[in-house]
Amino acid sequence: MRLVRDFRPLLAGLNVPALTGRVFRIPSPLPLSLPGRGKAVTPHLRTGILFMSLLLVQALPGWTPAAVAEAGGLRLETAGKKNALTLPVQLEQGVSLLPLKAAVEYLGGKTTWHGTTRKVVVKGTSGRSAVLTVGLPKAVIDRNAFVRLPHLLRLKRGRVLISPESLLVVWRAIGTRSPAYDPEQRVFSVGRVPVAASRESAPAARPGQKTRKPLIVIDAGHGGKDPGAIGPSRLKEKVVTLEVSLQLKQFLKKRGFRVILTRKTDKYISLKKRAEIANQAKADLFISVHANASRNRKASGSQVFIYNREASSRHAAEAARLENQDANYLEIIKDDLRQSVHEESSITAGGLISQQLEKMGLEVRRIERAPFYVLAKSHMPSILIETAFISNKIEEQKLRSRRFCRRLAEGIDRALGQYYQEKRSAR
Repeated sequence: MRLVRDFRPLLAGLNVPALTGRVFRIPSPLPLSLPGRGKAVTPHLRTGILFMSLLLVQALPGWTPAAVAEAGGLRLETAGKKNALTLPVQLEQGVSLLPLKAAVEYLGGKTTWHGTTRKVVVKGTSGRSAVLTVGLPKAVIDRNAFVRLPHLLRLKRGRVLISPESLLVVWRAIGTRSPAYDPEQRVFSVGRVPVAASRESAPAARPGQKTRKPLIVIDAGHGGKDPGAIGPSRLKEKVVTLEVSLQLKQFLKKRGFRVILTRKTDKYISLKKRAEIANQAKADLFISVHANASRNRKASGSQVFIYNREASSRHAAEAARLENQDANYLEIIKDDLRQSVHEESSITAGGLISQQLEKMGLEVRRIERAPFYVLAKSHMPSILIETAFISNKIEEQKLRSRRFCRRLAEGIDRALGQYYQEKRSAR
């Protein structure tokens, strides 16, 4: 026989959010003896021991309920309200999740849950609405357009949970003020600029001083002795990446951006050196251009990847493995924390690129995360773009076309123009 003791009310009273919600199972009798006696500890005595232990832990120096709650929470701020709101955050597979309903209501919106279809309608302050579905990586805006979400919605104990990154994408589409998310400070703000965003932004211009133009490093993947993936009719990935990169440079230069290419010719450059070029130049954004490949010859579409130590899918893990062939995985882990500071900016830039390519009529796959070495080693917001599947016979033929490569470059250019316009308006 086993006796079940539910300590959730006790833990909630002690304000231990890391343990609240768990059920402790206590064997009866316990294989434990009191000093000087041969009697086993009863379940009731065990309950008392656990209770006293928790009280002692709470009495330790430096222990404060507020400190524990803050460590597991995310702070919401909006220019329209004096008081901020701290919401509890759950961590699932490395992704932070917060209650959607509470977050939206604080920001001034409303939510309606439809349990049968597992959909939630979110009405924003602009009057526009978004329909989100649990388990799907997209939100339908006003029934005629949709945006891709970096993470799936989750349903836990009757509550819909959303990541701050996904909330950022949704609120940008249906809110009246520009939102921002600082993962380092754990702050989601609307109408205000969080600390990390202000650090990443270019310094404000003084009177009579010109605004600093963004510096973007474009990395044409592979090159020289490294051909990259090879298509059915022998088209090499290194040729495609260089063509798209050269086209993208022309577009960005016309926009007034400063641009550096990691390679301008068919030259081999190590992954480490590519990241060093961007770091030494103190670039504002790093874009690595590639062509996808898969054992499934029917796989198709363009795709954006951002860095994460854990791949978001088997396909993402395979893509990283192919691109990391001469990389040291221990070095990826070493730079993990440094790159995570720029995660929100990377997601924003990558999301805008996906949306823009989709507007141009291209097939676009959802944004994914993977431990790409070249992204981990870059010390600024960074993304990796898989232009199309070179392993797909139809898409290989498209990649041979300079017109198609130019179309890809134009879509990326438009997205980056929008990205920096939003950053300027958020200051």
